[in-house]
Amino acid sequence: MDNPNSTGHPFGSQPANVRRRLQCGRSRSRLAFFASPSASTSASCSCSPVLVCLEVVGMQQKNLQSRKSTERMPNSGSLALLNEGADEVVQNSGRGSRRRSPVWNHFEELTNEGKAICIHCRSKLAYHQGLGISHLRNHITTACKELPPDIDRSSIFPKGVSSLVVRSSVLDTKLVGDFMTKFWITANISFKKIENGFFKRMMILAHPGLEVHDRQTLKRDCMSVYQEEKKKIADGFSNIDSCVSFTSDMWMSAQNLGYICLTAHFVDEEFNLHKHLINFKQVPHPHNADAIHSTIMDCLHEWDLSNRAFAFTLDNATSNDGAIQKLKDTLWRHMPFQGSDLHVRCTTHILNLIVQDGMEIIQNIIEPVRNVIKHISSSNSRLQIFNTIPHQFNLRPKRGFTLDVPMRWNSTYDMLEEALEYKDALTHYANLQNIQGPNLEQWNLADRVCKFLKNFADATKVFSQHNSPSSHRYVEEVWGIRELLFDEKNISDKFLKVLCDDMKSKFDKYWDEPNKILLVASLLDPRYKLVFLKYCLMKVYGEEVADSKANAALIWFKAYYSRYESMPQRSYQSNVSSSPEVGGSASPLSFLSGKRKLGLEFALFRHQRRPQCSRRPEVDTYLDDPLIPSREGEEFDVLGWWKRNQDQYPVLAKMSRDFLAIPLSIVASESTFNTASIMIDKYRNSLSSEMVEALICAKDWLKEYLSDDEDDDGEVTTA
Repeated sequence: MDNPNSTGHPFGSQPANVRRRLQCGRSRSRLAFFASPSASTSASCSCSPVLVCLEVVGMQQKNLQSRKSTERMPNSGSLALLNEGADEVVQNSGRGSRRRSPVWNHFEELTNEGKAICIHCRSKLAYHQGLGISHLRNHITTACKELPPDIDRSSIFPKGVSSLVVRSSVLDTKLVGDFMTKFWITANISFKKIENGFFKRMMILAHPGLEVHDRQTLKRDCMSVYQEEKKKIADGFSNIDSCVSFTSDMWMSAQNLGYICLTAHFVDEEFNLHKHLINFKQVPHPHNADAIHSTIMDCLHEWDLSNRAFAFTLDNATSNDGAIQKLKDTLWRHMPFQGSDLHVRCTTHILNLIVQDGMEIIQNIIEPVRNVIKHISSSNSRLQIFNTIPHQFNLRPKRGFTLDVPMRWNSTYDMLEEALEYKDALTHYANLQNIQGPNLEQWNLADRVCKFLKNFADATKVFSQHNSPSSHRYVEEVWGIRELLFDEKNISDKFLKVLCDDMKSKFDKYWDEPNKILLVASLLDPRYKLVFLKYCLMKVYGEEVADSKANAALIWFKAYYSRYESMPQRSYQSNVSSSPEVGGSASPLSFLSGKRKLGLEFALFRHQRRPQCSRRPEVDTYLDDPLIPSREGEEFDVLGWWKRNQDQYPVLAKMSRDFLAIPLSIVASESTFNTASIMIDKYRNSLSSEMVEALICAKDWLKEYLSDDEDDDGEVTTA
C-alpha cells in the first residue's frame, strides 16, 4: 500500500514550487525544473514523474505537453533512464509510447499472455511493458537457434547510440509489490529477510512511496498469488476436452514428514503439451497405500479431475502398487476399460535400478581413474601443475575435473567420459606425481564401460523429457536397451558379459511384459506404427510369437479407437449440458460457449454424413499408409504431425492427445540419476503444510513467465 505521507514524486517528497536542477546526460547542460507539476512554466523544463531528457533547444515546445502528461500519470511514478547503447528506445508523444528497439524486429508482443514470442524459433519469453527487454535481447544474441544465417548477431544491437534516449516507465506501487511477492515465491528466500533494514532502504530508494511489509503480510501476499494462479490453472482445465495423466512422487522434510507431489499432464486442442504441478499435499503417517490413495483422491476432487484421469506414473515402491490398485477400485467407472491400464511404472527409475546393479562390478575399473582426478582436484596448485601437461598432447588446459558421486551413476559416466579425453595427460601426470593411475588395459576397459553407459544416459534423457512427449518412444528405447544387454558382441566380451548378466535380471523383472497403454502410444508414432513393434518382437520371440503379441497389441489399439470413435456424441452432450440456458443473460463466456456448441454440432453432423459403406475405417487407413521417413538424430514433432493431419485422422488425432500426454518419468533427468530421497529445502521446513504447498505450486506456475535463463535455481524439477 502506498505511503500516505509520500507525494509519489520520483525523487521523494518535495516542497511545492521548489526549483531544482538536473544535468542533461548528453549535452551536460544544467536544466531547471519545478518540484510541483502545477508550477508555472518557464524557459526551463517542468517536472513530471516521467523524465524526458531534452536538449535546451526545443525545451519550450515540449513544456506544455510534459505538464499535460504529468496530470494523467499516477503519483507513484518511477524513472528509468537509459544510457548510450540502451536496449529500448521510447519516445514520449503525449498520447502513449512507441517502441523503437531493434529487438522488436525479432519479437512479437502477446499482450494477453504477458509474453513476447520470437518470430524465428517461436520461443515465448516473459514481457511486461516498462520492465525491460534485456532478456529478449540476450535471447536473440545468444540463445535463438533458428536465427537466419544471414543475420549477424553482433550487429543486431549496435554499440554507441548517437543520442541519449529515455524510457518512459511508470511503475505503480501495486505492480512493484506484486513482483516482489513473486520474487519471494521463486527465489527460495526466508520470509524474515523482507524485514532486513538494508533491503527496505533499497526498495524505498528504488521506488519512493513503496511500503515494504513485514513477513506476515508477505505470507498473506504469497497465498493470494497462489490462489490467483490456481484459478488460472483451474480455468485452463475446464476449457480442455482431453483426459489428464498424472505423475506422483514422495518428498520428505527434515522432520520426516512426507508430501505427495502430484503433477498433471495434458495436450490441449492446439496439440501443445502442458505440465502443471497441482498439489503438494502432506501425507499422514504411516505412508502406506491407504494414505497415498486417500491423498491423491483428495487432490483429484479438489481440482474436479477424478472423472478425467487417464494414467498414473509412479515409482516402484510397494506402497505405490497398493495405492494404484485402490485408485483402480475408485476410478474404474470413469476410466477406459475400467482402469486396467492405469499404472505406468516410472521408466527412469527402472533404468536407474538396472544400472545400479552393474555399478558394483566396475568399481575396480573406476577406482584408478577416480584416484588421479581426486589427486588433481584436491588443490589449485596440483591443478596448475597438471595444466602444464595438456598442450603436449594438443589438449586445452582444464579448469577442473568432474569427480563422481557414488549415489549418482551418471556422474561416474561423466567422469569417465571427461577422463578418457585427457587419458594421455592424466597418465603422464600420474607418472610425474608417482601415484597409482590406470594402466593401458584399465583405460581400455574404462572406454568400453563409458560407451556402454552412454546408452543408458541417452535413454534416461529421452524418458525424462517433460517439454515434449515421450510415451511414443517407449518401444524404441526399451527395446534399444534390451538389444544392448542381449547383444552377442557384448556377450562375447567377458567383462561386459558379467555386466550385462547382472542387469538382465532387473530388465526381465520390470520389462519382460510391456505396458499395454504404452504400446498403444508407440503405435501412434507415424514413423513406426505396427511394423516396428512387430519387428522388435520378432527379434526377441521369433516370428510366430511376435505375430501373436503384435496382434494382441493391435486388438488393444482398435479397442481404444472404437471407444474414441463413440466419444463425439458424449463430448457434445457434456458441453451442451454445461452451457447457459437459452434466453439467459449474454456474456463473453456464453458467447464462446455458443461458438463451441456450434462447432461441436457441425463436427457431429459431418461425422454422421460420411458415406460409411464405401469408406475404410480410419484406423485401418492409418496403419496401412506409408511410414513417415525419419533421419537419425533429427527431432520428430509427433504432436505437430497429428495437428497437421487431424482432418485426415480426426478420431486418432483426438486419441493421440491423451496417449502422448502420458509421462514416462516422474522426475527430470538430473533428479533421476540421484537415488537419494527428494528433500524439502531448509527455508520451507518450518512452514505450515498449507504454506509449503502454496509456495512450491506457485513457483512451478510462475516459471511459465520466466525464460530458461531466468529459471535456473538448480532445484529438483518434477515431471
